[in-house]
Amino acid sequence: MIEQAEIDLIKKRWADFFDRYDYESDINRLRERYPDERSLYISYKDLSSFDIDFADNIRKDPVTYLSVGEDYLKTYIGRTREKISRLNIRLKDIPERNFKYEIRNVRSTNVDTFISVTGIIRKNTEVLPRLDIAVFRCPNCGSIISETEYYRKMNEPAKCDSCNYHGKFILEIDQSTFIDTQKLEIQENPDTLDGTSQPQRMTVIMEDDITGKIFPGDRVTIYGILKADQKFIGSIKLTEFNIFLYANNFKKETKDFEDIRITDEDEENIKKLSSCPDIIDRLSRSIAPSIYGLEVIKKALVLQLFGGVRKVLKDGTTIRGDIHILMVGDPGTAKSQLLRYMTSLAPRSVFAFGKGSSAAGLTAAAVRDDFGEGRWTLEAGALVLADNGFAAIDELDKMDQRDTASMHEAMEQQSVTISKAGIMATLKSRCSILAAANPKFGRYDVTRTIAEQIDFPPPLLSRFDIIFKLVDTPNKDNDSRLAEHILMTHRIGEIYRSIENTNINIDIPDEEKYIPEIDKDLIRKYISYAKNRIFPRLSDEAIRILREEYVNTRSSGVDSIPITARQLESTIRLAEAAARARLSSIVTEADALLAKSIVDYYLKDVSAINGKVDIDILNTGMSSRQRNEAELIMDVIKELKNENKRPPEIDDVIEYLASRGISRKDAENSIQKLKIGGFLYEPSSNRIDVIK
Repeated sequence: MIEQAEIDLIKKRWADFFDRYDYESDINRLRERYPDERSLYISYKDLSSFDIDFADNIRKDPVTYLSVGEDYLKTYIGRTREKISRLNIRLKDIPERNFKYEIRNVRSTNVDTFISVTGIIRKNTEVLPRLDIAVFRCPNCGSIISETEYYRKMNEPAKCDSCNYHGKFILEIDQSTFIDTQKLEIQENPDTLDGTSQPQRMTVIMEDDITGKIFPGDRVTIYGILKADQKFIGSIKLTEFNIFLYANNFKKETKDFEDIRITDEDEENIKKLSSCPDIIDRLSRSIAPSIYGLEVIKKALVLQLFGGVRKVLKDGTTIRGDIHILMVGDPGTAKSQLLRYMTSLAPRSVFAFGKGSSAAGLTAAAVRDDFGEGRWTLEAGALVLADNGFAAIDELDKMDQRDTASMHEAMEQQSVTISKAGIMATLKSRCSILAAANPKFGRYDVTRTIAEQIDFPPPLLSRFDIIFKLVDTPNKDNDSRLAEHILMTHRIGEIYRSIENTNINIDIPDEEKYIPEIDKDLIRKYISYAKNRIFPRLSDEAIRILREEYVNTRSSGVDSIPITARQLESTIRLAEAAARARLSSIVTEADALLAKSIVDYYLKDVSAINGKVDIDILNTGMSSRQRNEAELIMDVIKELKNENKRPPEIDDVIEYLASRGISRKDAENSIQKLKIGGFLYEPSSNRIDVIK
């Protein structure tokens, strides 16, 4: 128990501090706005310059020192006000040294000290009232007794001082004082982990005027007092304690990658690197050099890392700048390896598997568990946790269609709306998505459209800026080069292991081909620097090129729609990313042409028939011409059925279609597709009818 003499000494130090440092205007504002505002923010730098020992004692024993300071302020402000029930001293400008801890490194020696932790908010409860000063009435004599309450434990009077009554007292709720309280769960940043560790979590208690300001997905640093709460099994007390952080203040990240530190030397290296005329090629060669080929895909992945510019217009409309990429292809084409590599390369990244992931796991969910003590709480999913970062989703095709539908809003509006169990909330999911999927027939069939080979709803497919197909096609020359690359990769890996075990240096031939041209750590800093400081805008030349290319491509379709405005927006995002990768504030004609070439490459790959691009193939699995043929076939079947009063024979339908200019092969293929799609059926052998 601290003695009164020491309390008086601490109070005098607070008085001396306020005499020396000018907080008078802040105190006056607090006096005027009380009780709507109840916190005075004090710079820790001022405390340190005032008295380094006094500041350090606040760190070591914050409960005593802050409570004495708050009592002093109550007295000081209370001279002109009738009643000051609660005031908070909140610290700001807190240095990392001696304060900052990773959640996994918090230990028992930190209990009751002032610390800070940084991470992502995973869950939160609603804001609830908590008793601050409880007023009890003695049932025997009617005396009033006040008790100060603390988190979780109800502090009741032991006896009545007036009549010495021992027993249950009556809580006078209307005379008691309440404060707001909220429970959060903070999780370690994935960027701080070594890749093999499970992210640790910690409970945070927010109270009074700092509640309701932090939401799942927010990346924050929370400052507060580490507390311990005893565990129970039933009514049996255990020797183990749970820890939680009683928040004093918090700081949200204001920049996309605030946790990545860039020194002056790093900045010099970044600017030097950006001056290289082939910087985008160098960056693409630095992506997974152990994976052979895929030059266009790697270049697109580089642009995805940098992303376009997010725009917010005056009318409130938001246009996303993040680039979404989908890779669909045969097993063994290095899709998963690319995803893993990009996760390790991209700052603020989250990796998830479609198999086993639900809509809630990817977006957000309202859950009821022990954390909320039986109440519904909000929990962030992978896309919310990746806000302002990068999300990689492997085996997206394994997700249920009802779950993939929940991604529509997260991908385009870049938000997640939850309406469940009385919770109405919108969380942010401003991230780039790199997804991989396998064809549902096991291998990619080049004779089928991409929409036929993956069970994705068309609205989801259309939200990807780029879709690449990876087909494993036998080719003697290419197979020889691929085999050589894989064999050399294994050989170099064997040499590395040998050096590791024997400590004998061995010459490694052609090692430079398998080492990234640019160090991974420098790439991360380069991306962080570009995304925080470079916001390119379209030049007149770039606008002209993009407009002309868009109009020319649209007009090239005689009976089809080659591209839509969505492909134009994708091209703009890629062009902005190309400028950002060069640290240029202007999108040049070359950037626009590079972006257009990537979009043309993927459209010809997944949305073309007989060399002609038709965006309907991508969105619906059927070209405009095929859709017109399908409508004609169904009309012909209905017409012949009305004439003959029975379903027509298939050969009669095909002959009739031939007279309308449709070849037998095309007619047979279209009829087969309509049967598979559930539009036609055979009521008897060799007869066809429309399903109503």
